[in-house]
Amino acid sequence: MNTALLVTSDEALRVRLSRALPNVSIFEAPNDAEALDILRLTDIDVVICDTAGAAAWAEFVARVKEASAESFVIAVGASEEEWAAADVVIPRSFTPNQLAAAVRHADERRRLVRELAVLRAQRPPAGGVGPSTATGWETSSLPTVVREFTRLLAAGFDLPRALEMFLDGVGKLVRPARSALLLRGASTDGSYRIVAQRALAPQIVRSVRLSKTTGLCRWLAAQGRPACLPDLTDADVVRELTLLQAIVAIPLVAQGDLVGLLALGQPVVNPGYSREETETLFDLATHFATAVRDIALYHQLEQEKEFSERILASMSSGVVTIGRDHRIGAFNRRAEEILGIPASKALRQDLRILPSPLGDMLFETLTRGHTLPRSETRLALRKLWLEVSTYPIYADEFTTMGAVLVFEDVTAQKELALQTRQAAEEQLLTRVVARIAEEIKNPLVSINSFVELLEEQYDDPEFRKTFTALVHRDAWRLVQVIETLTGLVGQGTLDFTVVDAHSLLAGAPSTITVDKHGEKSIEIVDASTESAPLLVKVDVAQTRKALSYLIGFLAHNTPGDTAQVTCSVARHTSAERTEEAYILIASATAAVDAERLQSLFDPVQMVQQSLIDVGPAVSQRLIEAQGGRLRRREGRRDLSFLVSFPLVAG
Repeated sequence: MNTALLVTSDEALRVRLSRALPNVSIFEAPNDAEALDILRLTDIDVVICDTAGAAAWAEFVARVKEASAESFVIAVGASEEEWAAADVVIPRSFTPNQLAAAVRHADERRRLVRELAVLRAQRPPAGGVGPSTATGWETSSLPTVVREFTRLLAAGFDLPRALEMFLDGVGKLVRPARSALLLRGASTDGSYRIVAQRALAPQIVRSVRLSKTTGLCRWLAAQGRPACLPDLTDADVVRELTLLQAIVAIPLVAQGDLVGLLALGQPVVNPGYSREETETLFDLATHFATAVRDIALYHQLEQEKEFSERILASMSSGVVTIGRDHRIGAFNRRAEEILGIPASKALRQDLRILPSPLGDMLFETLTRGHTLPRSETRLALRKLWLEVSTYPIYADEFTTMGAVLVFEDVTAQKELALQTRQAAEEQLLTRVVARIAEEIKNPLVSINSFVELLEEQYDDPEFRKTFTALVHRDAWRLVQVIETLTGLVGQGTLDFTVVDAHSLLAGAPSTITVDKHGEKSIEIVDASTESAPLLVKVDVAQTRKALSYLIGFLAHNTPGDTAQVTCSVARHTSAERTEEAYILIASATAAVDAERLQSLFDPVQMVQQSLIDVGPAVSQRLIEAQGGRLRRREGRRDLSFLVSFPLVAG
């Protein structure tokens, strides 16, 4: 099926029908009168009528058959009394499959009617290409024709103007009664539509749509030569050529692709077109097809360029490009805002117009072809912080044809991060000072209280004994606070000595101060299985201090008055095949929640708990400063720390 006439005033129904009839030339009529006018104008294969708007349905169908006997009538929503008048009836709530079945019925009937007509009588020859009374071109008209076609050179890339000039030239060359130019549209189906015409009815111009996969366009694409009506045997090709009211169709072929077609009606004077005229039209159409293709390509490139420019203009990052000549080719709106340089001043200028070091980055990327990953740089211009990256543009595998610079102003983020960091540091300092004050205040208060009572109760032996124990404990606590704070800042000068790793645990504490009310006893169990000396080069005092902090942390987090800590020393071969001494400090009773374990070696987080909780972080600094490693190990039943030092030769 090539053509369909939709007779309805219901816009929704018209849209449904159009969508269900792809690759078909759709004619539309809101009422019966306009429908009959279209039927008298051109051959219609199928008439689909909305019976809801038809006043005299049977009379309308009769007039349709009178105007076009071969037209197949499909009624939409007809009543039982109206069924007899239509060829096929479909419900108003039809599905695409129901409409497709009705169309197949129409195609089958049209095929049978045509076969019957062929059997009854041979179709008389119509006008077409044949012997012309003219034996050659009229020499007086040739200059005019040549001038008409050379005017196409002045059309430039104006496609509508070029189409009109070409039709004018063809009109003066062969004098057709009707002519039409069809080009392939940009729609997804790639159908051909009339873009310029002479003497065709508006309904035909508006409605004709030829499929690229069937009928006339398929024939022209496959044959690559003019289609002349007397020579055609394919009924669909003849049907579409007749629909255009033409007797000759000239293909517009460029590089093997059917760009469009030129349809010509009967000549005004002669009975047909001579062979010489047809060949000349074919040559002109071939050259014009190349021009049409080039114009379409030019407009496509223009659209893509405009699209790319809009993308660059809307980007949140600044973009600058340079070519081989070191001149700026693109400078988007965001680049203008960040650098304060108008695009009109920067475009086509040397890259040295860019503030340093942006120009140097672009030049290095262009000359060496190296991609600069995202990095931060600070410009002397207004002290701007930029996040910059560059990319080379390759003409081939080895040759660079340009470079792209992409940058973003991160000055505000830098300032915000600085303010946030300063606020965090101030907050941390406040918390640390408050924690230090609390840690120092408790022992000083107790010492001060006993000092005030010392003069009055000095002769009391019990008082002196209590005073001595209390001062000793609180003084040790003050020393511990100072040492912990010193470890947070640095470890000082290290005095390395080669010692046996077993001896490092000799200075572990036996008690630890829990709070101002008392102490917690620590039971240290030696679980070492190897008694051979394991020599390591460490600062003994600093290492013992680090181990004491770890033992104190486990004891502090053990419920009750007594804490049991297991220590062991062993030899181990690392993945790098180096001999190491392992010192394992573990506790099966220490309880630390998961959140604190995650930040165990972060002094910023742990200082908010207590200075004892900072111990592991200080230990890690002290051990790593001596070339060792400290790791946390959490088993099913215990919490342990693993300290390792490389062994040295004895």
